[in-house]
Amino acid sequence: AASRGQPPSRGPSSMTTPQLKTLGLAAAAGAAFCCAWRATRRLLEAHPDDDLDGLESTLGGHSFYEVAPSSLAARHASRSMSRDASNSQLEQLALQQLATAATDFGDAGSTLGTRNKLVVAMVGLPARGKSYLVKMLVRYLSWVGFPVKIFNVGELRRRRGQAGATAEYFGNDAAAVATREGLALACQEEMYDWLRAQRGACVAIFDATNTTRARRKILAERCAAESAREGKHNDVSLVFVESICDDPAVLRRNYEMKLGNADYKGKDPATAMKDFVARVRQYEAVYEPVEDAEECSYVKLVNVGDKVITRRCGGYLTSQLSFYLGNVHIAPRRIWLALHGESQLQKESKKVGASTGGLTPRGKEFATRLAAFVKTAHASFLRAEGLADDAVVVVLTGNAQVHAATVRPLVEAARHAPDPLARDPRVSTSSLLNELCGGDFDGLSVAEIQERYPAVWHRRMADKLRFRYPGAGGESYLDVINRLRPILIELERQRRSVLLVTHLAVQRCLYSYFTGTDAEAIPYLPLPSGAVLELTPTPHGTQVQTHVLLRDDERVDDAGPSPPPPRRIPSVPERATAAA
Repeated sequence: AASRGQPPSRGPSSMTTPQLKTLGLAAAAGAAFCCAWRATRRLLEAHPDDDLDGLESTLGGHSFYEVAPSSLAARHASRSMSRDASNSQLEQLALQQLATAATDFGDAGSTLGTRNKLVVAMVGLPARGKSYLVKMLVRYLSWVGFPVKIFNVGELRRRRGQAGATAEYFGNDAAAVATREGLALACQEEMYDWLRAQRGACVAIFDATNTTRARRKILAERCAAESAREGKHNDVSLVFVESICDDPAVLRRNYEMKLGNADYKGKDPATAMKDFVARVRQYEAVYEPVEDAEECSYVKLVNVGDKVITRRCGGYLTSQLSFYLGNVHIAPRRIWLALHGESQLQKESKKVGASTGGLTPRGKEFATRLAAFVKTAHASFLRAEGLADDAVVVVLTGNAQVHAATVRPLVEAARHAPDPLARDPRVSTSSLLNELCGGDFDGLSVAEIQERYPAVWHRRMADKLRFRYPGAGGESYLDVINRLRPILIELERQRRSVLLVTHLAVQRCLYSYFTGTDAEAIPYLPLPSGAVLELTPTPHGTQVQTHVLLRDDERVDDAGPSPPPPRRIPSVPERATAAA
């Protein structure tokens, strides 16, 4: 090196102290790695057939999804067994998990509030939106799995032959008050009979005006007596929900809707309206809003969404209820539900899970038509409601590849459009909107599961609502409902129109909430592909309109859509046979 004019190399004797320390640490780390590798190799050679059962016992046999985390163990065993033996082993492990998996519907059977029963007592003058709130509470509580029932004092009065009561019936003289209080007590007894018959957490809604402190005191005392009777492990809680409305337009609309109830059936509208206004005046004369001095739990809503006041809503059921009510409103909007466009894997074989690959030409055509539909439908809605033109659409999707591909034409069209109605939509993605997870069976086709794991498939078909796919992350429809709660609250909170692009199981769960579908029917809802479901929330429920964008018989290839095949007109004998 010296002959080439280069400085001589430095040996260990010429290195500084920090450099020597670094070299020593590196050598020690290398020696430790070698020792660990040799020990691991000797252990594996001594026990080649050990599986991962010890891992399950270390974790206590349960995972976050309340099933044994045997996914790794099953796959480890499958790698060292023949194909038939591994299928039998995996199916056996799956059936063991299914035997111990939770089957209760929603929170009613969970450890949170299992023994708590809740009475929701409505408060407010007639036509102040109490019935609207009651319907929303029933829809939400039923959807998340709580048994819920309405006990309406007015309905009890009508069942007892007192339909068509005039304003004098609601007067403030002693006889009228005593009659109404007797009905309220009878309705309470029906309510508590129902509560006692429920095994777990449940909600009873006492739907009446309850406008005086005296009435609310009676309700509180009766609830306390019931709790003392049931015992500390099965107590009954009481929360008042007061609805206040001073918006003239809303009040006028509510008054008109009241003329359709049984008390005014067949009566002249003008006479009926005069009598109903007189009834409201009777209540206004004695109305006492809920106050802190009553030392009770309450939720107070002003104009349904403009203002919310809560007090002492600390219990599990009560806090869930108050949080939900704090997000509801009556602002006009549209909610569009669309399945993702057809994917390549979806076309090739029906597989379990969200891994569906890229879009087919048919899927891309649907995405293009979806973008055009949303633009046109949103503009029409804004004009019909007289809303500002700068309102944008909120787009919610899962984070799978097919979700992004389905909404991409909508986003790209908005970016290049000069029309202010086509401003960039607010796109948000969330794994909460992904498809139901198949656990160990994720990625398998239906035919593969039927052939290789017939016992597991039969268990699923026997109870699709509660069946949870075995393995890490495996879900049931009830699990999907549970993880969709934050999305549902966001939909209720959102005052803009919303487009949701999801997989089938997620769309079924969301659709069931807005339409009040029975839980057992959720896994079987026949929702169309190539279409958009337009939901319009109203005080009487949700209106549903189906817009078909791509018919099933419409062929689409790389060159674009083709006209559907001509429909053959049946002959006269064929039509006669079909009619017969």
